[in-house]
Amino acid sequence: MAMRCLALAVTLAGCAELGVVSDGTSISVGVPSRGYLIQGARLPDRGEGFVTRDVWRARDNRYATDELVDLVVGVARRMRPQAPGVRLVVADLSGRGGGERLAFHRSHQTGRDADLLYYMRDAAGRPLEPDAMHVFDAAARARDGSGITVDVPRTWLVVRELITAPEAAVQWVFMYEPIARRLIEHAEQIGEPEAIIARARRTLRQPGDSARHDDHFHVRVYCSAADRAYGCVDIGPMQLLAEREAEPPPVAALLAALAASPPAADPPAGDSSAVGAVAAVAAAGDAGAPERLGRLLRTRIDRLALRGWR
Repeated sequence: MAMRCLALAVTLAGCAELGVVSDGTSISVGVPSRGYLIQGARLPDRGEGFVTRDVWRARDNRYATDELVDLVVGVARRMRPQAPGVRLVVADLSGRGGGERLAFHRSHQTGRDADLLYYMRDAAGRPLEPDAMHVFDAAARARDGSGITVDVPRTWLVVRELITAPEAAVQWVFMYEPIARRLIEHAEQIGEPEAIIARARRTLRQPGDSARHDDHFHVRVYCSAADRAYGCVDIGPMQLLAEREAEPPPVAALLAALAASPPAADPPAGDSSAVGAVAAVAAAGDAGAPERLGRLLRTRIDRLALRGWR
């Protein structure tokens, strides 16, 4: 094992001398339960739509790949208007260099895992921003008698954001199966697209070899293409990654939508954003364009000057 680690260090050091690794981007090496994180990004302790409590700040498991940090930040920002008054509470990611931290986790070694708290409601049914984990039963009620429950609609929304997010491809959302089942039932009741529900069914999973995740849920992302070249290894099905890689990138989708649309009037005065472009395209009669542009808008890439692209 020591020789393999030494060989890895020498290899990566050589790459750094060639300027491959020294550009400051993160590298995830190995599998989630046996690996390392090189030049990991640190998730801020708080940001737009998210916060980390003192117990997890003290552990300093705040590091992850660039892609996972971008995912958490982006999803929390998009959840803010959907969950007004409460923030997404982020628990552990990985240590600064990844590796084993058996006092806390068996996985979380390669910067591709993040623990998030369920959205909750208090005993009166009001949205609650939790300051700690609560263990929930199969009815999604806290076992401590506090009357706290999982906020199923908002927890579904954050799962939906995670599995459709452009920042990174989510492989798993580990979650207590009775709670996951409630989320799927809610999604069906509100008429979510079948494709989204099918993706959620494949992504939500109660792990059989670790805690059942009845007090938080655990997000794992696939290796990035760049990290696979340095020894990042995905364990489990690859179908979701293949589906995600087949999707057009947001800007490509925007250009395709605009190219397929007839010339439209300029956006309203002072509005050079993608939002204005969507309104103009819709007014021109292209009913499908807003849907094709939706993924772009979810990423808040909405400050692009579009006047020269018509």
